[in-house]
Amino acid sequence: MVAEPRICLSVISHGQAELVRILLASLRESGASRHISVILTVNIPEDVRSLATGLPFPFQVVYNSSPKGFAANQNQAFSFCRSPFFCVMNPDITLQQDPFPHLLSLLADRTIGAVTPVLVDSQGKEQDNARLFPTPWRILLRLVRRERLPTAWQSELFYPEWIAGMFMLFPAHVYRHVGGFDEKYFMYCEDADICLRIWRSGFRVALSRRIMAIHDARRSSHKTFRYMRWHLTSLARFFISHPFFRL
Repeated sequence: MVAEPRICLSVISHGQAELVRILLASLRESGASRHISVILTVNIPEDVRSLATGLPFPFQVVYNSSPKGFAANQNQAFSFCRSPFFCVMNPDITLQQDPFPHLLSLLADRTIGAVTPVLVDSQGKEQDNARLFPTPWRILLRLVRRERLPTAWQSELFYPEWIAGMFMLFPAHVYRHVGGFDEKYFMYCEDADICLRIWRSGFRVALSRRIMAIHDARRSSHKTFRYMRWHLTSLARFFISHPFFRL
């Protein structure tokens, strides 16, 4: 009997089959394929049949009859998860090294409820996947100056308020305990929301700079009014849901 992989990895494609192909190749070439099974959610119609060819890990495709938001797609993927760990990863992530042995070693500390590596762009510049929870005041300050992060966040391992949804690794029991992502968010802030609920449930959120992944962000479409509206709506929902949050 073949053992179930330790990590169920969820990827959502919005017409991004070529990016998914690159991600799958990096999972194979980095050695990360030893630990994972992959669930690919096809959120809008596209042909992904060729992606399954030659993969050294279990691969399942879920086709949506109509598009879902990020939270709903991840919760749907989690319903297929039979592994002790659940990972969400953007299709524009690539790996040059296997991050999972180190990340799993951190999750041996049962006080940690979610972990991520540091993300860098294609030029090696560190991205802001460790963040302070959004508040109206912090957003206003970011409009006039760069956000000042706590000095402790320069450490190799630290515990930010929230980590971005491009790459998040959870113990499955923690994801289940907090109820997964809140599906009232269609896009944006669902990662901040789940991290706040993780903290409130007695767990910590961690980022390690000992390991990295590349995030080749494709954000040009996010300048459209539709994306701005989703972002503002999600921020408003977060403020209403957590008006005076405390960790």
